Formats: sequence, C-alpha cells, structure tokens
Amino acid sequence: MERPTGKLELDFRRREDGKTYVARQYFKLPLQVMPPFYQDDDGTAFVYLLNPSGGILQHDRLMTEIRMEEGSRALITTPSNNKFYRMDEGHAKVVSRFTVKAGAVLEYLPEHNVPFAQSKTYQETDFYLDPGAVLIASDMVTAGRVSRGEQFQYDLYSARTRIYVDGKLKVYDNSRIEPGGMDMESVGMMEGYLTNGTIYAYAPGMSQEIPKKLRQLPRKEGICFSAGMIEEDLMIVRFLGDDIIALQETIFAVWGELRTSILGKPAVRIRKY
Repeated sequence: MERPTGKLELDFRRREDGKTYVARQYFKLPLQVMPPFYQDDDGTAFVYLLNPSGGILQHDRLMTEIRMEEGSRALITTPSNNKFYRMDEGHAKVVSRFTVKAGAVLEYLPEHNVPFAQSKTYQETDFYLDPGAVLIASDMVTAGRVSRGEQFQYDLYSARTRIYVDGKLKVYDNSRIEPGGMDMESVGMMEGYLTNGTIYAYAPGMSQEIPKKLRQLPRKEGICFSAGMIEEDLMIVRFLGDDIIALQETIFAVWGELRTSILGKPAVRIRKY
C-alpha cells in the first residue's frame, strides 16, 4: 500500500509462567493500543485496538501488523464500531496482517464496520498461520447509519480476507459491495438483510462435529447463519441479520461454542461502549 498515515505494530510473547505480554509495540496516530488485561486463567492477553480520531477518513492509509510468537495467546478487539466517514474525494484503505506461529492462539474479534453515506473503503486482512497455530477471527459490516436513513448509501465497501497455512493460500474471501450499481435485495446479495458477517476458525484436529453443534444453537428472530468445514482443520460461519444487537449476541454464542470446542474454555463478556 501507499505510505501509511497511521501504523500499529505489536509482537506478543509468552513468559515462562504462561502469561502472554506485548514484547514490542509501535504506533503512529490515528492508530493506538491499550495495555493488555487478563480475563482468562491461561495468560491470554486481552487487547483493545484504538482509533482516537473517532473514525476513518478519506485518504487514510492504515496499516496494522501483529505477530504472535510461539505459544503466545491473545484476544484482540476494538472498543466500539469502526466508522467510515463520508469521502467526497478519494478513498480510505485499511490493511491488517497477522502472523501466528506454532502453538500460538489468536482471537481477532473487532466490532462491526459502519460505512457512512458516500464513503469508499478498501479493507485487506491477511493471516499467516503455522500449521500448529489456532485462529478465530470475525468480520462484520452493516448497511450504514440506518437510523439516519443512510441504508446502503455508501459508494463502495471492499473487503478481502486471505488465510495462509504453512505458506499456502487456504482462503481468499473477496467481498465488493457497490450499492449504487447492485440490487442489494437479490439472491446472493443481502436478500433483504442489513448486516452480514463471517467467522473464520482454524485449529489442528478440529472436531468435524462443530458445524453441527453450531447449527443447533438457538436462533434469534431475524438472524440466520450457517457453518461448514472448508478443509479438515478450517471452518467458516456466515451470518445475515437486521438487529445488530441480536447479531452480536449470535456471534457471541458461536464464539462461545468455538472456544469451548477448540480451546477448552468458555467465552467471556468483554466490557465495551
């Protein structure tokens, strides 16, 4: 990408006592990070990524690079939704790259993206995993500020997610939404829903029964989702919904099942907003 206007670099390392800490950090505003806190008993570092400017503007070029050393564990999230403001000229680009070494666990669960009217955004997220790594990651985008009548009034929202395992590309998820030239209610698009999301999960020896367990979770009104194995150790869950609170609760329930089945521990409520 072009020279970043904001940059964040983090290296996570595991101590001998099992606690993960930030071994190296660098940030250039408008990207920032809070010190880690701990809610699990296994030393997982919980970290908030911040953008104190309040949102993403035209001409922003934001780069995040996070490295998980062998055996480290981190849960990375954001304290609130990511706002993409109106862009009269130009566009914004957000690039995130994660390297997860053997035995490391990364849970990357940012809040949903909200493209404002006349915004134009390119998002790229790449995960580079060792075969013995574990990944649970999510991505979600809404129709915009629906309460202000801005339903699908953004110009462009492009999101690419790539997952590499042992250097081999396993997932290339390419979503490009241009509401002005698309029928957003058609089959294969939003089909009348306002929000869509995805959870990606990779873990060696993942139980093939997990998708079945997820499909048996209680369904909230107005929310639909489906789960399926892509390969023996790789699974994707897709979501559609209108009520963002109900969708967040559904994603929390799915995350809870994944945490229990893959990591042997339940999900925990993370204080936000």
